[in-house]
Amino acid sequence: MSLLSFFARRYIAGETRKDAIVAVKRLNGSGILATIDNLGENVKDAAETKESVKEYLGLLDEINEADVNSTISLKLTHLGLDISGELAEKNAGTIIERARTRKNFVRLDMEGSAFTQKTIDMAVRLHRLYPNVGVAVQSYLKRSASDVDLLIKEGVSVRLVKGAYKEPPEIAFEAKSDVDRNYEALMKKLLLDGVRPAVATHDEKLINEAIRFAEENNIPKDRFEFQMLLGIKRTLQKKLAKEGYTVRVYVPYGKDWLPYTLRRLGERKENFLFVVKNIFD
Repeated sequence: MSLLSFFARRYIAGETRKDAIVAVKRLNGSGILATIDNLGENVKDAAETKESVKEYLGLLDEINEADVNSTISLKLTHLGLDISGELAEKNAGTIIERARTRKNFVRLDMEGSAFTQKTIDMAVRLHRLYPNVGVAVQSYLKRSASDVDLLIKEGVSVRLVKGAYKEPPEIAFEAKSDVDRNYEALMKKLLLDGVRPAVATHDEKLINEAIRFAEENNIPKDRFEFQMLLGIKRTLQKKLAKEGYTVRVYVPYGKDWLPYTLRRLGERKENFLFVVKNIFD
C-alpha cells in the first residue's frame, strides 16, 4: 500500500481541491494549462450526488479565486447516471451553469460502453443549452467515427482518447494498431472540422502526426490542444508548451483515489504497463 501511495502521489494531486489548485499553479508556472477532476464514479445514492455537485461548485469557485488556468472534467456516473439520467443531467447542468458564470469550461469524461450513448446524448442536449461543455470520445470503440461526425455537426468540442476500459471485441478494436489507426483518422477529422479539439494522447507518433497534419493544412496552433495526464511525459509536455502549443494536463484529486487507481490498473494490463513505462520520465 505504501508503494502504491508513493507512485500515486505523482499521478494524483491529493485528496482535496486545495491540493489540486497547488498542482495547477505548478503547471501554469511552466506554461501548461489544466483540467481538474474530482475522482468518483458509479454513485448509487442520490444524496451522495448532491455532495459531488457541491464539491464541483466549490472547485469552480476556488479556481476563480486562485486565478489559475484550469477547466474541470467530470464523470456522469459521479452525478447519478447509474440512478437516473434525469438526475445526472440536472446535476451536470447545475455545474455547467456555475462554470458559465465563471467563464469556465466543463468536459464530460467518457466511461464504460454501457454509458456511451447516454453520455453522447446528454452532451448534445447540454451543449444546446450551454456552449461551455464538451465530451470525450474513445478511439478504441468501433462506433466512435459516427459519434465524432454527430459532435462536429452539433459543434461540441471533443477530447479524443484511446480508451482505458475493458470492452468486448464486438464493439472495440482489440489490436493496438487498429486503435491507433482509428485515433489518427478521427484526430484528422477533428483537426479539420472540430471545435477546438483536444488531442489527448502520450503517443509521440500520433502527436507528431497531429503537428505535421496541422502545419500541412494551415491549422493554427490555437485551434486545438494537446492533453496529457499528470505526471506522464512531463518533458514532452514542457517541450510542446515551449513550442507554442496549448498543453492541458488532467489533474485528478479526491478521497477516492485508491479505489479509482486500483480499478483502472486492474481493468486492463495495458493501463498498468503504461504507468510503469512512464515512471522515469
